[in-house]
Amino acid sequence: MNDIQLIMGDCLEAMKDIPDGSVDCVVTDPPYGMSFQSNYRKEKHRKIENDDSLEWLDTFFDQCYRKMKEDTHIYSFCSFHHIDKFKVSMQRFFDVKNILIWQKNNTGMGDLEGDYAPKYEMILFGAKGRRTLNGSRDPNIVPCYKTGNKLHPTQKPEELMVYLIEKSSTAGDTILDPFMGSGTTGVACVQTGRKFIGIEKDKKYFEIAKKRIEGAQLPLF
Repeated sequence: MNDIQLIMGDCLEAMKDIPDGSVDCVVTDPPYGMSFQSNYRKEKHRKIENDDSLEWLDTFFDQCYRKMKEDTHIYSFCSFHHIDKFKVSMQRFFDVKNILIWQKNNTGMGDLEGDYAPKYEMILFGAKGRRTLNGSRDPNIVPCYKTGNKLHPTQKPEELMVYLIEKSSTAGDTILDPFMGSGTTGVACVQTGRKFIGIEKDKKYFEIAKKRIEGAQLPLF
């Protein structure tokens, strides 16, 4: 795991030890500030830590900016509930280029009779300096099926993380995910030949992520 660095702890503290200007891309799914708890599965996931406050946002984006190289990209998942706060905070440090829409292709739960069925999440796309995207100029709506959240209440699809990583980095680059969760970004980095730094404060999810990423590195016979 020479190209993989997994850190258990608070990312606001752990990121201080990452050398400034050493990261090629940030892809992360932070708490949305809405006290989220999944009620869909019979075995409910426990609530996400620090999901009841967004006071940490400015410090977080400031740390990301310091750790990233010049001419790099950052992707931060978000929901409509506090997209305004996330965008204002990111703009204090980055050039917010777009808000990508992850179209889930299957709806979530929520108010079944009094609201429209949720079928998307947002991804804030920002830049430090100027970097071109790899490949063609794709639309800002990205279709991808949900995972079922078997390992984490907000688990993202590997296919989606691979897509974002490949659009904004090259093989051998270092990808940082300060909110690693169940390790999907790390698995995507293994699949695409990127180096990975993942941080997670919840011991249960850290161990899940570690096992998944180690498994992704095993040779196939």
